[in-house]
Order: sequence, then C-alpha cells, then structure tokens
Amino acid sequence: MLDAPILSGRAILHAIPVPAIIMSTDLLIIDVNAPFEAAVARRRATLLDRPLFDEFPPRPDTPNLEATIRASVARAAASRQTDALEPGRHDIVMPDGSFETRYWRLSHSPVIESGEVTCILQLVEDVTAEVTKQLLLEARERTAAEGAALSFWDLNLVTGKLIRSAGVDTMHGFAPGEAGEDIEPFLERVHPEDRERVRMEVFSAAERGPGPTVLEHRLLLPNGSIRWISARGEILPGPVNGEPHLVGMVIDITEFRQNEERLEAALANQKMLLDEVNHRVKNSLQMVASLLSLESGRASPETREKLLSASTRVNAIATIHASLYQDGDVTSVAVDQQLRDLCDHVAASSGCDVRGIAFDLDVVPIRLCPNKAISLSIIVNELITNALKHAFHGREKGRVSVRLAKDAETGELVLTVADDGTGPCEAVEGQASRGSGLGQRLIQMSARQIGGHVEQSNSPQGWQTVVRFPAAV
Repeated sequence: MLDAPILSGRAILHAIPVPAIIMSTDLLIIDVNAPFEAAVARRRATLLDRPLFDEFPPRPDTPNLEATIRASVARAAASRQTDALEPGRHDIVMPDGSFETRYWRLSHSPVIESGEVTCILQLVEDVTAEVTKQLLLEARERTAAEGAALSFWDLNLVTGKLIRSAGVDTMHGFAPGEAGEDIEPFLERVHPEDRERVRMEVFSAAERGPGPTVLEHRLLLPNGSIRWISARGEILPGPVNGEPHLVGMVIDITEFRQNEERLEAALANQKMLLDEVNHRVKNSLQMVASLLSLESGRASPETREKLLSASTRVNAIATIHASLYQDGDVTSVAVDQQLRDLCDHVAASSGCDVRGIAFDLDVVPIRLCPNKAISLSIIVNELITNALKHAFHGREKGRVSVRLAKDAETGELVLTVADDGTGPCEAVEGQASRGSGLGQRLIQMSARQIGGHVEQSNSPQGWQTVVRFPAAV
C-alpha cells in the first residue's frame, strides 16, 4: 500500500502541466505524469519502480551528469528546499540504441510529510531549442574567428592561380602546398552537385563588377566525408596589368549547418506535437458534444432542449478551436477566417439552405490573440444561434448579418450581429434580450473578457446586437 505522502505527491504530480516525475531520494522512479511520457516518448508503465539512470543512462561523453543530479537531489533533501540546476545536456536513448540530443532545465523539490522527506518531485523543462540556438550562435562566431585567422585566399581570375593560407588546403583535404598553385584541384573537391554552380559564380565575379561574392557549398573529401564551407570575397585589381583578383576568406560552416538541421528537426517535432494536441482537443470536444446529443434522446422534452443547446455550444467551441492554428501562428488568430468558418458550421448544422436563411459576413481582416478570438466567436455563435431559433417563425426566408469593423473615431472594434426577422423577446436586467438566460449570460461574460460592452435593440426591421471592445491584440 502506498504511503499517504506519496499519494499526495502523485496528486500534485498529475495536476502539473509540465513534464515531472516523483522519485525516491535514491532515484527510484515512483510515478511520472502524462507530459513527461510525451516528452521522452516512453510509456508510464515501463518506467515505474525503475532506477532513473537505468531508464535514462547518460551518454558516455557526459560522465558527470549522474553525479550532478544525485548531488542536487541530496541538497534538496538536506535543505528541504527546491534545488534548481542550470540547463544541461541529457540525451534520450532511442529504441535503436542511439541518442537524441536534448537539453533540460531540472529542479528538485522535497515532498515532506510528518517532518520527513519522503520523496522528490523533479520538474523537467525542455530547453533544447533555446540552448541549441545559443550554441549555433557561438559556433558561428567561433568558426568565423578561426577562419579569419587562418583561411585567406587570392585568386587571379585570368590565370586561375590561387595564393592561399594553409587553412584553405587543410579545409579541402590537402597537405599544405600539395595542390599546387592552380584553382582546379580545389574545384575538383567541390561536391559534384555544386561544382558547376561554384565554377560559374567564381569566374563570373569580375563581370558582375564591384561588390561582395558569397558562396556556400559542399566539399566531398577523399575519405567520403562532406563538409560545408562559406567563401566570401571582393574583386580587386591585381599588380600585373590590372588583372582582376577575387580576394577573401573561407570558413568551415559544417557544424553550423548540422546544428541548424537538428534545430529544424526539433522545431518540426514540437510543431507536430502541438498539432497533435490541438487535434485531440478538437476531437475530445466533438465527442463531448456527441455524448450530450445522444443523452438528449432519452431525456424529457425540457431537458432534451437544454442538452441539445449544450451540445451545439460545445460543437461550436470545437469548430473555433480547430480554426485557431490553421496558419501556424499560435500567438494570434485571423478573425475574419475564423468567423467565416463558424458561420458556415452553424448554417450547415441548422439547415439554413433548406430554411431559406442566408448569411452576410463583412469582417475587417484583423488578427487577435487566441483568448480574445475565442470570446468573440462565442458571442457570435450565441447571437446567430438565437437568431436562427427565434427570428424566423412562420417565415420562408431570412437574413442574418455579421459585421466587424474598426471605429475611425474611437479606434474600437465594433461587432454587429443583426437579422431581418422578429421573434419572442423578454426583458433581462431592464434591457431587451432574446434567447435563454444562459445564452445572454455567456454573451455578457464573453464581452467583459474582451473589455467590451453590449447594446441590444429590437425594431420592426429586426433584431440587432452591437458589441464594442478595444482593438489591441
């Protein structure tokens, strides 16, 4: 039977939204949360009761990693305070036995019960992208500095004679002086797929006139290895008859290129994970809506209507969520496209084509933060749903308009949802209103969340709701 403090620690663990594990003070894994499973691509059941470093052994070239983590856990247990470590490299062992590069920021917090430290909570923050970016910058600066010191060259574009420092020979796989004075042996070391492009760029530099010449290309060395180099030069007149010379430096950027590829792969994996999370959230919301709809079939008429309304709202939120990340920008949302998708969904689910009800949508192209976009979409969903439910009784056709524009005088955004129908209305807090009390509360609550206020009116021409709110993202 598990001790009470461990049970308490597990409750905390599974409530934490970031990767985390609970382990004993001697690093035996007690439990892990779902974000940790996702971060290390391992199933929870395979990790329980296993020694931490049996499951996550350090690379052979990081022998101090285990000692560093053990020391941090010991400090946390002794001081009864959280002990945080600086970001460090701790690669993950893949199924084929290879290692995937990861950088983590770890912290260890003691779980205390009855005055005793019973276990340790480890929070795991994946900072691979952040650290890799910094390493790329450092590698680029270091490589540039080395290249500036070692790898100058001077190419006569008429004779093809190449004068260079020893670093150029070494970079191309030659012993110093081995290649002679002609450019051709160096061009032969250029990767076959890049060779003609490089030759053309080099010998047409004089025709292009003053200005820098920049070349990045691959070398294929005799041992079969491939290196990336970056050559940068300027056209200068030579000492003999003013023959043009291409003078500059060359640096080895292989490490930079490799790190860039790894960073791009890491970012692609993160995007894939985010897309998967969003897809699952949308599917979960749609499942909840389906369950509510199924349950309504067994309910009383009054309960059935409430369940169907709830199902419609959940489905609308699922549609909103699905449109949030369509263009890959997770910081803001294209509201015009989102509202168009929402209106299409409501129209299709309400049979507007059969009922002869048309939608007019006129939304200024603007991007809002996701929270504000969701609140705005909830308001629009409630208003157009209310219009379809109440405005067109006994009518063969109707029209619902949705407008979003910017007030030139105040700078506010103004949302207007109107219909040309009539329908039952009731007073809510002294104002005209339409629809259920819950729907009106959702509209008012969502308007407050975006810093707006609601104005509603009813006339022989139809019903209109205006929401004004700040335009700032």
